Amino acid sequence: MHDRNSVLAAKLAKLLSDTVVAKFIYQGYHWNVLGPDFGEYHEFFGKLYEDAESAIDPTAENILKSGFPAPYMLTDFCEMSSIKEERLDGSSTKFLLDSALRVNGQLLACHLDAFMVATECNEQGVADFLAQRIDTLKKWNWQIKAYLGVR
Repeated sequence: MHDRNSVLAAKLAKLLSDTVVAKFIYQGYHWNVLGPDFGEYHEFFGKLYEDAESAIDPTAENILKSGFPAPYMLTDFCEMSSIKEERLDGSSTKFLLDSALRVNGQLLACHLDAFMVATECNEQGVADFLAQRIDTLKKWNWQIKAYLGVR
């Protein structure tokens, strides 16, 4: 049982890292977006980073509930995260949205992976938290695609 919990804790630590990195990327886009629709996109990227930020503490708490320490060093987050940062390309809305779609997709995949492990470990509280996050990330995916004019 402890071994299964260590696998879950590792998945959640990676998820925490991805969420922290995504939060900073989205916040950077919130700060740096340019163009005639600045206000709309500034607000949208603000919602993305606030949502990611709201998931950080509960994710860390789920690691702690499984009996393991939660990572907290920025260097650890950068090393563990599967999300790699991209330099801004002139802050164009299309670049930022394309990047946000990629980042959101990676977050979604990481959540789905952790959800499967939580379910296998019969950690229903963790699975419920992850299921709610998955639903939210799917909503962001739809909205980002709508901004890009794709389904």
